[in-house]
Amino acid sequence: MDYFSVFIQMLQAKGLTDNTIRSYKTYIKPYLEYLSSVAVAPENASWQAMRDYLSWIRLERNLSDRTINMIISYLQFFHMYILHKPWDRTQIPFRKFNVYLPFVPSRKEVLTFISSLEDPKARLAVSILYATGLRLDELCHLKCKDIISSSKKIHVSDSKNHQDRFVPMPDMIWQMILSYYHGLPVEMKPDTWLFTQQRSTCHPMDKQWLQKFILEHRSALGMSDKLTSHSFRHAYATHSYENGMDLLTLKTFLGHKSLNSTAIYVHLAASSLSKTVNPFEQIGGGFLG
Repeated sequence: MDYFSVFIQMLQAKGLTDNTIRSYKTYIKPYLEYLSSVAVAPENASWQAMRDYLSWIRLERNLSDRTINMIISYLQFFHMYILHKPWDRTQIPFRKFNVYLPFVPSRKEVLTFISSLEDPKARLAVSILYATGLRLDELCHLKCKDIISSSKKIHVSDSKNHQDRFVPMPDMIWQMILSYYHGLPVEMKPDTWLFTQQRSTCHPMDKQWLQKFILEHRSALGMSDKLTSHSFRHAYATHSYENGMDLLTLKTFLGHKSLNSTAIYVHLAASSLSKTVNPFEQIGGGFLG
């Protein structure tokens, strides 16, 4: 039985996005290869064999506890949907891990980064990431028809959570899109996808291309090595909250399933801390005088 092919078919049947399926494949394929190397058939793999695999891949790829938990979920899916066996959570428990606040570039850093981009495609792409809070995968799969100029909105249809949403589009972004489009040679003007591959308009932009571009530009500017494409989504959310956007609206624009995911920007926003009056300061004058 070709377990890997059946695994992919089940992922597709579940309706997962291509990006999510790639993530599943990244860790289940080496799991099957690992079992083959120790001459164990998947249906005969013991709990100890799975624990050994997790220990091996963690050391091999220097993975975090958060990533290990993700792999455990993938193994659970494989165990239940492909092998049709019950899953015992007491055998492979999820790991506890520290939660760190994400890196958020300042407004000045965002301005420096975007204004110094000379490549029109990269400059527009990063500008949209910061102006709308789109995920990188959403940006790459943004279609021309999703840009609604009449109402200055962007329709996000290929989202992580399979939920359509509309995000406000600043007029400056619309003007940048027009400038970008008219500046392209006729044969490279987008038809379906707003951002296409470098040499073909038949496929959406490869997100690795933009990631690599951002990392190289970051190094050239001497900026923090924590800055990635996702940092501009964090910057959009944090700066929008600082500007007065409420969390429920922000949650909708970001496409979060849970408000808990959005609430992290309360901790990241500088203004929310500076405007809060400490209760001790309100009573301290009563006995410090």
